[in-house]
This record gives sequence, structure tokens and C-alpha cells, in this order.
Amino acid sequence: MNDLVKHIRNYVDLYLIILSWVLAGRFTPNGVAVGWCVLSYLLILRTNDLSKALIAFVTLLVLSDNRDPMMAFAATAKIGVVLLLVGYVLRHYSDFRTLNNQIFKVFLPFLIFAVLASTWADEPFNAFQKSLSYSLVFFTVPIFFLRSSQQNKNIGKDLMIALGILFAAGLLAYIVLPGFATLVGRYRGLLGNPNGMGILLTVSGPLYFLLRKASKGNWLDLPTELFFIGTFLLSLFLTGSRTSLFAILLFFGFVQLRYLSNGFTLFIFLIVIGGYDFVLSSLPEIASALGLEEYLRVETLNEGSGRFVAWTFAWVQIQEVFFTGGGFGYTELIYKRFFWELSALGHQGNAHNSYLTIWLDTGLIGIVLLFISYVRIVLSGVAQSRYTLPIIYTILFSANFESWLGASLNPFTSLFLISLTLILQPKNSSDDEAETVSSEPLIQGVQ
Repeated sequence: MNDLVKHIRNYVDLYLIILSWVLAGRFTPNGVAVGWCVLSYLLILRTNDLSKALIAFVTLLVLSDNRDPMMAFAATAKIGVVLLLVGYVLRHYSDFRTLNNQIFKVFLPFLIFAVLASTWADEPFNAFQKSLSYSLVFFTVPIFFLRSSQQNKNIGKDLMIALGILFAAGLLAYIVLPGFATLVGRYRGLLGNPNGMGILLTVSGPLYFLLRKASKGNWLDLPTELFFIGTFLLSLFLTGSRTSLFAILLFFGFVQLRYLSNGFTLFIFLIVIGGYDFVLSSLPEIASALGLEEYLRVETLNEGSGRFVAWTFAWVQIQEVFFTGGGFGYTELIYKRFFWELSALGHQGNAHNSYLTIWLDTGLIGIVLLFISYVRIVLSGVAQSRYTLPIIYTILFSANFESWLGASLNPFTSLFLISLTLILQPKNSSDDEAETVSSEPLIQGVQ
């Protein structure tokens, strides 16, 4: 019996519950679907099976990104589910307090200021709610993952299989209901848009790699590994996201350079960032030579898919809230306020840049505090894992083109926090390529 079959047998009750969420969203009023989702998640928590609770949480975040009306319940239900997660951690804090929640401690100054910024926001309650949820995710997800690893040494395998199943579900929908899984002709899977699908792949790929290394050989069997890799690569190909494709190539490129000095890899990263515009400008010729003009959407390069308009507008608006920001949700507010003007210039959406979004929301003070937090993560992480910089470089690149890092209730931020949790774990072997089978908990360090 391979790992995929074992996983499905062990988690069949969970997947039936998740299916019931979707059916409730399709056939019952939104309030009923929300209530059932929150109540059933509470029942999952009452089993004390943290692996199922974690997978259900990530799945709900994926569903909440979907734009189909039958998934509307998820956007509301995830707020209640986050509160249930926090309540569970606090109620069972004796089981969690021995875990070193480094992620939350490192980001605490930024999180405190983000909550404080809600006091001068245009919509204080909305800003407080968003900044608080951001803080709660940073507090809960890392230690919840660590505790679930103590409880289930196969949590890494189970989490990756669950993501593979979500990828497979999106691909199945693409075959059966192409309108559901596409947006303006581009593949989006279960996500709300193709870029969202691309971001999910961007954070899932490196996480898969880290979990595989941390398993020390106790990893997926070949058929199951091929299942995940196959659904991952097919999803990446179909989504056609240039940013995600480049980000994943960037990760594996820097993995190959992990034994070089940190200063030298930083120098290379800066060259890559500086040369990205040159690569894009050369893309039409490259695509033409390879016959990939349509796939790489070279016709959108001149207008930058609206991103240059969004970035210019964000920088103008930053001048109004330069030092202290407008509170969480301010970016969303001003882009809605100027929706028609921006649409006339060829842009729809948000700032398409996490750094500009965070600057708008928390000002120069907030972005500096966040930068200091990431520097501390890097300084701690490089002492434990050679994969710290490849992960950070990949996320910094992705966040430069999308605003996901400035929000919490999406699957991307939580999966990224799990990656950071992995690289900060103490190393337990001098040989970072060793893959001996271990029956110990998964989290033993990723060198």
C-alpha cells in the first residue's frame, strides 16, 4: 500500500468534511455553510488530531481564495476558524509553551506597530481586525506545526500529499468544468486567479524540498512522490505564471549555490533582481525562438500586466502616509477608491507588491521593523540551514510582484511561516545530505 493510499485511508473523514463544506456552499444559504464549516472545524479540534486540523486550515484558506459563489462561505468561516485555532492553543498552552515560537518573537515589534496603526486608520475597526488576524496567524501557525510534528512524525508527508490532492482537484476541475478552473482563459485551479495559483506553487515547491530534507529519508514512496511532482509541474505549466516559474527556478538555482559564501550569493541575487527587466525585455525574442509567444504572453510585457501603473500609484499614495501608514487594509481601500481611474490606465487589483502594500499600511516605520525581522530570521537561519537564503531570495522575489506577504488569511503566508519554522530548527547532523531513516519527529533541523 503506497503512501497516497494510506493517507487517503487515514484522512478520509477529513476529506468528507471538506467536501461537505463545498456542498453546503453550493446548496445552502451562506450563513448555514459558514456555521457548518466553523462547527465541523471545532469538532476536528476536539479530536486533538493536530495534523487534520492543520490540513483543514490550509485547505479552507485555499477555498477562501476562490471566486466562485459557492466558495463564498470560506472567506467568512476562516475568521472563525483562526479564532478557534488560537483558542485551542491557549486552552492547551501547557502542551505548546515548551516550543520555541521564534517566528512570533522575531516579528513581534512589527506586529505590535501594525495593530497600533489601526488607531489612526480611516477604518479603525477593519484595520484592527486585519492586523490582529495577521498577528494571530504569526503566533499560531508556527507552534501549531511544531506541536503537530511532535504528535505525528509524518505531518510533512501528509501536508504535501494534501497539497498534491488540492492540485489534482484543480486539474480535475479543469477537465470537467474548465470555466470553474480558469480565468480569462488562464488556469487557476482552486484559487481565485492564475497568479494566486502561481504563488501557491511558489511557496509549496521550496516547502516540499525542505520537508523532504528534514525527513532524513522517511519520505514519500516513489509513486506518491511522482503524484505530487506531476500535479505540481502540470499546474505550474498550465497557470503560465512567469513570476512563479522564475521564482521556482531561482530557488533551485540558489540551492545549487548554497555552499558559496552568503555575501557572494547576495551579490548574485542583486544581479538577478537588477537583470530581471533585461530578461523580460528579451523575452519576446526568446519566446519567438522557442515558439512560446502565446504561452509566455509576450503581448502583456509592454504594459507589465498593469503592475507598473499599480506601483506608480502606490508610490504617489505613500507620500500621504509616509512614516506611519494608513493601517492594515489601507491599500485595499485606496485602490477601491480609485478603481475606475486605474482601470482606465490598464490596471485592476491591488498594489501587486508586498513591500509597497506594507509601506502603505504601516508606513516607513513598519517596513523598517519588518525588514529588521527578516534580517534576524536570516542571521539565525543561516547558522542552522544552508537553505535559508534560497528560501528568502525566492520569497523576496515573489513578494515584489504580488501583495500576498502583506496579508495573513491566505494559504501562502501560512505555508511560508512553516518554511521559516523549518529552517530555524536546530541542526542535528554535520552532513546536510544525510538521509538516514529516522523514527524521530519530523522537525530535527534542515541543514
